[in-house]
Amino acid sequence: MKRLFTVVALALTAVLLALPAAANAGGPACSPRTLATFPAADYGSFLESMAMDSHGTLFCSVTTWADSNTGQLWQVTPNGKARVVATLDLTAYGQLMGVAIDPCDRVYVAVADNSSINGVPDSIGSGVYVLRGNSLLKVAVLPSGSFPNGMAFHDGRLCITDSYNGCVWRVAPGGGLACQATRWLSDRLLQPAGNEYLGVDGIAFLGDQLYLTNWSKHTILRSSLAGSGSPGRLRVACDSPDLYSADGLAFDVLGDLWITTDGIQGPLPSGGLSYLTPSGRLVTVAKDPGWLNYPTMPVFGTSPATRHTLFICNGAFWSGYGDGTVPGIQALTVPVTGLPSWLW
Repeated sequence: MKRLFTVVALALTAVLLALPAAANAGGPACSPRTLATFPAADYGSFLESMAMDSHGTLFCSVTTWADSNTGQLWQVTPNGKARVVATLDLTAYGQLMGVAIDPCDRVYVAVADNSSINGVPDSIGSGVYVLRGNSLLKVAVLPSGSFPNGMAFHDGRLCITDSYNGCVWRVAPGGGLACQATRWLSDRLLQPAGNEYLGVDGIAFLGDQLYLTNWSKHTILRSSLAGSGSPGRLRVACDSPDLYSADGLAFDVLGDLWITTDGIQGPLPSGGLSYLTPSGRLVTVAKDPGWLNYPTMPVFGTSPATRHTLFICNGAFWSGYGDGTVPGIQALTVPVTGLPSWLW
C-alpha cells in the first residue's frame, strides 16, 4: 500500500509540475481573504487545526473555553459556508487538537486532556476520535499526561505528536473499541527546550521522509523511514530563531515545506508563514503582517479551483485572554500547488 501511494503521488506531482501555473514558490503572493470566522464564546475560543478532504471541504477543530470546555468540529466549504458537524464535552481541562483525514475521507481529531498537569485525575482522557455521522467516537487511547498535537497518516497508520513527552505515537484506527496507541519515535530532539512546555508539534510526510517541528527549539526535524516503516535517525533539517513556535506543516509539489509559526514573541495579533526548500533554505513569506493571528496550520487546496490556494488557520489563542479577536481561516493565493496529505 505504501508503494502504491508513493507511485500515485509521484505521478500526480509530475502532472502538476507540468502545468504552466505551477510557478516558483518564491514569487509574490496575493493579498489574503477571510474564508470563515468562528465565534469567540464567553471565555474565548481556539482554532487549533484543520485538514481538507478530497472534495475540497475543510474540517476544523475549535475549542470554546468555559468552566466546561466544548469541542466543536466545523465543516467549511470552499465558498466559506461553515457549520458545526459534531460537538464533544471536554470537561474543564480538555482541548481539541490536530485534525487528519485518511484516503477514504474519514475525519479524525485528537483530544488533549490536561487534567493531570493541573493536579486532578483525567476526565475525558487524551486520545483520537473519528467523525461518524454527527458524533465523535474514540478510536485511540493515549496515556495520562500526554499532549497529542499534530497528526498525519502514513501507510495506513495515524502518527500523533506528543508535545509534552517529546515523542510520536502511532495507531491503526479501526472499528469497534478504542485501541491503545504505541510509542513509535522518541528522541531528545523532540523534547521541549529548557523550561518550555511544548516540544514536537507539527508532522508531515513526503513519501518515506518524515518531517516534524519542535515548537520551543525552533527546529525542523527529518527522518528517513526504513522499508519496514520504522523511523531512522532523526536529524535537524533547519535551525533558525525565525522558527520559534513553529507549528503546522504542508508540502507543495516542488518539495517545499510550508510552515506556520504562532508568533508569540511578536505584537498581537501576529504570526509567520515561511517555507523550507529541499536544499535547506528557509524563505519568509510573511512575518507579523497583521492578517496572521497565532496561525497554527497551513493547508493547500485539493480542488481544481483551489489548487493555488493556501488556507491558514488563525488560531486566535489570545482570544481567551480578552484580546477581542476571533479564530478564522485566511485564504492566500500562491504560485505553487500543494501535495494532498492523504496521499501518504
